[in-house]
Amino acid sequence: MSRSGHSRVTGVLRLVLALWLMGSAVRALAEPWQAVAEQGMPMAVVLPFAGLSFTVGAFLLTGFMSRVAGLLLVGMGVWQLASFGVSVPPAVLVVAGAYLALRGGGAWAMDIYVQKMQDRLRRRAISN
Repeated sequence: MSRSGHSRVTGVLRLVLALWLMGSAVRALAEPWQAVAEQGMPMAVVLPFAGLSFTVGAFLLTGFMSRVAGLLLVGMGVWQLASFGVSVPPAVLVVAGAYLALRGGGAWAMDIYVQKMQDRLRRRAISN
């Protein structure tokens, strides 16, 4: 597979993960008692965790600071695994977060455009 193909796969993974994070966060914020029962976490943890998930999801949706968001996902997943035991969603957060932290946001990420703008500014500064 070509490099651009990997970039598209990474971009799609980033977008799907962002929608999953934001959707689960909205659901937890809309029905917190149900989220407490389903996730096995206390209310004092569910609401802040949902807020953080929504925020990280928004960053991933735009592709802004994708590597930092990936590191946050790894931290969130490891914390959940250590605090509440092994389950699939935290493991997915760890694996997907590590992938994004290493690969970046992929296709359609704002990070690409920010990097291009920084490169142009550096070239101008060098030429002046």
